[in-house]
Amino acid sequence: MSSETAKPPVAGDKTIITNLRRLTALRAIALSAYIGVSLWLADSLSGGALAFVLLGVITTLISGWRARGSVAVGRPEFFGHLLMDWLWLPPLLAFSGGAANPFVTYLLVPLTIAAATQPRVYAWLMAGISIAIYTGLMAFFPGVDAGHSSHAGHGMGHDMGQGSGGDFYRHLIGMWATFTFSALLIAGFVNSMAEALRSRDRHLHQLRQEQARRDQVLALGTLAAGTAHELASPLQTIGLLVEELQAQLGENAPGMREDLALLQQQVRLCKQALEQLKSRARDPEGSDEPQPVAKFIDRSLERWQLLRPEARFALTRQGPPALTARLPLTLEQTLINVLNNAMDATLAAGSQNPVAISAHWSAHKLRMEIADNGRGMNAEGESGGFGIGLLLSKTALAQLGGQLTLAAGDDHTGTVATIELPLDTETETERNEGMLS
Repeated sequence: MSSETAKPPVAGDKTIITNLRRLTALRAIALSAYIGVSLWLADSLSGGALAFVLLGVITTLISGWRARGSVAVGRPEFFGHLLMDWLWLPPLLAFSGGAANPFVTYLLVPLTIAAATQPRVYAWLMAGISIAIYTGLMAFFPGVDAGHSSHAGHGMGHDMGQGSGGDFYRHLIGMWATFTFSALLIAGFVNSMAEALRSRDRHLHQLRQEQARRDQVLALGTLAAGTAHELASPLQTIGLLVEELQAQLGENAPGMREDLALLQQQVRLCKQALEQLKSRARDPEGSDEPQPVAKFIDRSLERWQLLRPEARFALTRQGPPALTARLPLTLEQTLINVLNNAMDATLAAGSQNPVAISAHWSAHKLRMEIADNGRGMNAEGESGGFGIGLLLSKTALAQLGGQLTLAAGDDHTGTVATIELPLDTETETERNEGMLS
């Protein structure tokens, strides 16, 4: 139980906790500065002001306790900690000079923090609260009582008092206008700039992730090229030995001849895979001639069954039978990788049900759904049987402008892998014109 309560927050909450710690430190500095200046200028604090200073200290302790980092802190809670400043700051200003107190500019601090760290709705809400509080101080606690004391004197004093008091009111109105303009400026422009920076950071994070995937795929490609070169000679030797054994057996041991024929077929498939790897290396763009989409799907499934004789699938498809498109060489291997993962997940769950394959295509898009009969996706959104093949498939489809997504199957049983790819199609008229030209 204690290990669960002490669990560190997720990565997304670390920035919020850091900001909460900064808010706590800033609040402590502001309270300390207020106490120090008040004691320096007035040698004491009034009872009401002291009570709200203590309330500010309590809110500082609460924020510091929540900023320990042992429990996740979300944006709404962080905004609540910003609102805690309004529990002690406005009453403290009312008891110590009202709107004329220079410390009133601290009202912009929570607003600035909200604009820099919170979504736009929170920033504008904080701006409205700040302007309302300053307006309330101007209306009920302007801090110009000294200007009215001259009313008790004679006429000359009365006129001078009115003049000085009116000037001070105009000064406060100017301060209010400046405060309102600053609050709106912070809520608008500062929040927009902060959101632009956050968007840039998210974009850079995505680019770093994509670069990491490309580096991993490049490393795997280099390893695959070396492995293919090393496998060529052993496969050639195995093929020669199988032919010699078939010649030596003659008509004897028919069961052995069937096994040797199967072995020879598998060796041939391995050689074909190596040849395809070489062709992809010579043609990295994968610029193939247009071919019927339906035949491409049939050929890919046929090759998959040769590689996995135990594979069983149920195919449903819908689309124009004669539609042709430029289908890159990497798409077939990507499809086989996803089918292998689905078959592995099905076998790992001990299921004998076939893999369900649904193919739909039009003139602009190919969509294939492959549903396995495995144990489904775990709490982290991962499915058994998806490993390096998934990484390679996602990267290959992303380079082709498509995508591969995983989702839980019906009743949360099994996993559905969805392949979506835009098609570069060619109509019959365009093909005939190309042949004539």
